[in-house]
Amino acid sequence: DIDLKDLVPPADSKGQDDDIYKADRELTTKEKVELCTWFKKEFEEELASCTVTTRLSSSPAIVTDHESGALRRMMKMVDTTEAGRDQFKLPKQHMEINPNHKIILGINELKTTQPSLAKVLAAQVFDNCLVAAGLLDDSRSMLPRLNDLLICVVNGAKENPNA
Repeated sequence: DIDLKDLVPPADSKGQDDDIYKADRELTTKEKVELCTWFKKEFEEELASCTVTTRLSSSPAIVTDHESGALRRMMKMVDTTEAGRDQFKLPKQHMEINPNHKIILGINELKTTQPSLAKVLAAQVFDNCLVAAGLLDDSRSMLPRLNDLLICVVNGAKENPNA
């Protein structure tokens, strides 16, 4: 038997898990502008805008002002013409980044020291936003990138076994 009270965290622990994502420092105003500009440049085909938000705690980023993923899928199913497929291409998205998140701070540091890795991480963050919003039509496109990131983690663990 499962006791339901074991599945619900106590009231005083609410929000404690969010602290594991919080970075030791926040991006400066200059870094925020530069990172958003970098995101826009790297993903100019996918992003309409990139701004900073303070409303996120556990997420590194979010897409906002998007159309419903369910509505997009329904309209694609209804329109079976060849011309209709291009009509339902995902429009450019509006992304908000969390300047207090460890991933965003890491991407900001890596964009100068390891630009290829920074771009891979940023692409994954963007795809994670699309998944969360229900907008990513085929999540299998992420698998090669996820495997590359897992290799980086494994290699990093080998180099720093006590970390």
